[in-house]
Amino acid sequence: MTEALLQQLLNGLSIGFGYALIALGLTLAFGVLHIINFGHGEVVMLGALTVVLANKLLGLPYLAALPLAMLVGAVVGWVFDALAVSPLLRRADGRTDILLTTFAVGVLFNQAVLSVWGPAPARVDGLQGRIELAGVGLSAQRLFVIVASIAALVVLDLLARRTRFGVEMRALAQSEHAARVVGIDVKSVGTRAFLLAAVVGGLGGALLAPITSYSPMLGQAVLIKAFVIVVLGGLGSAGGAVLCALAVGVIEAMLGLVMEEGMAAATVYSLMLVVLLVRPQGLAGAAR
Repeated sequence: MTEALLQQLLNGLSIGFGYALIALGLTLAFGVLHIINFGHGEVVMLGALTVVLANKLLGLPYLAALPLAMLVGAVVGWVFDALAVSPLLRRADGRTDILLTTFAVGVLFNQAVLSVWGPAPARVDGLQGRIELAGVGLSAQRLFVIVASIAALVVLDLLARRTRFGVEMRALAQSEHAARVVGIDVKSVGTRAFLLAAVVGGLGGALLAPITSYSPMLGQAVLIKAFVIVVLGGLGSAGGAVLCALAVGVIEAMLGLVMEEGMAAATVYSLMLVVLLVRPQGLAGAAR
């Protein structure tokens, strides 16, 4: 029984780190631009689709396809920004409308994929091999997801704290007016932050594709979970999003031992409701 619990803990952590990258994309867009990108799930889905197509059509190995997934994330993020974000940020009530425009562009991407690729799910082989330790096994792909996610989180933290772009992002997150006063190009910084969020989302989808398999509906499923994670952690809190993503991954894995997947997901959503009733600002959010 102990081995089974430890096995599920490791499985949950691997999924949780993937969730963390995806949720961080949502958090970055909200923290810097104060918007919620309801099309973020389709960015994740397209990142997963990229590694599938690169492997099956181009014959590229999994690791070589990861930079392509990040590039596709950046391109898709640029389309979202050009069509659904930047034009509306100039309006007084534009941030509210962005909820609808990003959702609409996401639907367009989803329907385009369904028309070209079809509704069939697909799998891509990740890294092969398995590591055994004290009777507990962890596939090389799951271990890679953990290591790659930690590396990406460290790079993002260094970017935010040690670079001029990071300082500008944090300034914009604090106050758009103050950022303009000190000479920051608010539009450029906002666009780059949004593209960075999309790159992170594309990478998250590519990392999880060999574990969860690709489906055109992947984006909708992960968007709901990412939104739950962001709300639990506190909107705009990167640390809260990461910790809650790991917690959600582990809780789902543990509940999978005693109940079916649908009930496990319902339990996680119930947890969000309880947290919001007790602490509306989220676990790591600032008190209002």
